[in-house]
Amino acid sequence: MSSSGHLLLFSNLLQVNIDLQMVVMLHAGSLLAIVLLVYRGIFRALKNWRILINLLISTLPAMLVGLLFEEQVESVFSSLSFLPFFFIVTAVFLLLASLKDGDRSLDQMSPKHALLIGLFQAIAVLPGVSRSGMVLSAALLLDYRREESVTYTFLMAIPVLLGASLLKLGEASLAMNLAFLVSFLSSLLALVVLKKVVLVRKLRWFAYYCLFIAFLSFLLG
Repeated sequence: MSSSGHLLLFSNLLQVNIDLQMVVMLHAGSLLAIVLLVYRGIFRALKNWRILINLLISTLPAMLVGLLFEEQVESVFSSLSFLPFFFIVTAVFLLLASLKDGDRSLDQMSPKHALLIGLFQAIAVLPGVSRSGMVLSAALLLDYRREESVTYTFLMAIPVLLGASLLKLGEASLAMNLAFLVSFLSSLLALVVLKKVVLVRKLRWFAYYCLFIAFLSFLLG
């Protein structure tokens, strides 16, 4: 939950300098893991114009925030001050979403719902606010089926992470290749666990974990 938030927390704990470029490299590793896990969903989206249009609508808010507020977002990564609060935000939405069990499919998604989910994702540019957690929570709160919510969460990650990676990937040094590899392997494992946890209705476990990390970041801050 929130790779950027964990990165900020443990970089301060270990006294290691982390910049936005490193975060983007980690996101690039996550992107590759997502593509491998959701390739069936990608083929499904390519055959369904409604899903494609909704993905585009959902992507716009995060893209605008990333382009217009890149410097402000990067400055947030220099302090732990707000990190506990951002982790708590993720935990609250995950707890609320864990209570839902909808029956809607992605084929029924309206542009309004797509925009609402996109706004949830845009909040996740802040460290500690989980992108996957916010998107998943939004879809579940809007009464979409658990498996459909997971699929949409993974699909939404692709354009956002791809866009961020292309902006910064050309500036990456060879020293960041290890970070990319570690991110890919850890993301692959984490996403498999996330899907399993959601489908067996144990999403609140991630919420409890976020509350624990919020408390830890408060102590360290």
